[in-house]
Amino acid sequence: MPQLQTQLYSSTFWSARRPKFPLTEGHLVLRLNDPAIAFGPDSAAGLLHSYGRLRKALTAVCGATAAQLYMSLNWQPVGDAVGEPLAETSTPTLHLFFHWPGSTTAATALRLPAHQRTAAAGTEALDAELRSWLAGTERAGQEWPVEAETPFPDPLPGRRPGDPAPGQDRSWEPPGWEDRPFHIEPVRPISGEPFRVGHWTAISRFPTPSLDRLAPASVVELAGTLQGLASHSRPAAHGCTVWATDIWDAPDPATLHLFTRRRGEADGLPRDFVAAGLDLPRGAALDGNPGGPSPTVDT
Repeated sequence: MPQLQTQLYSSTFWSARRPKFPLTEGHLVLRLNDPAIAFGPDSAAGLLHSYGRLRKALTAVCGATAAQLYMSLNWQPVGDAVGEPLAETSTPTLHLFFHWPGSTTAATALRLPAHQRTAAAGTEALDAELRSWLAGTERAGQEWPVEAETPFPDPLPGRRPGDPAPGQDRSWEPPGWEDRPFHIEPVRPISGEPFRVGHWTAISRFPTPSLDRLAPASVVELAGTLQGLASHSRPAAHGCTVWATDIWDAPDPATLHLFTRRRGEADGLPRDFVAAGLDLPRGAALDGNPGGPSPTVDT
């Protein structure tokens, strides 16, 4: 039997928990305390802050070097749910799969259909250590403040992620496009394969050491863009899902993979992505040493 749900800590907007059915030893969730709360600058800042607390805790306790993040908007996996964790509640939830040397990866569990997965066992001791670490840093005042009004960073000099090559025509761009916080574009198919609608990538134009250091305003804008992608699809999508791999202090910014979803249709995009593109890169960065591979997930 899977273990009972375990809360690690709670903040104003989000609670950190061990899910009822953890797929790996590093599988935790951040759940919105009140589903009626709108996703705005304050709740976005709280989400980033909560992820940052867990990231620092797992680094200190387990030597974690990376995390893979999953969230669905207006969508719940059904059936075999290959490529996705099953929803335990309709409340907005961010799934976090932390990785450290020797730990199980998210892809290992999620390549299996839901009915063949087994819950990670023996996580109680780790949860107790995490609760103790989180409580201790909170008492010591070692957390950075939550800043909902953090502005977008100043533009970086030179070419940024997603910028066209020098001299390339930019007349088609809407005004201000070059200063949006994320560059978003559809995934290009592998040579010889047909284009598949519904898979996009987003890359931050303002790289940070980890995703929790993004400006809250940029995350709110990204959420609005994702909803726009879904509503402007033809036919319109019913929901969206997001996968991201965050390798801390990697030289290149993380790539977020965005999927629009439709009920009643065969939807193999997330399944195929997890089967072929979600694996963590192998290299020194995952062993806690600098100079490892890029965090960008190849597709």
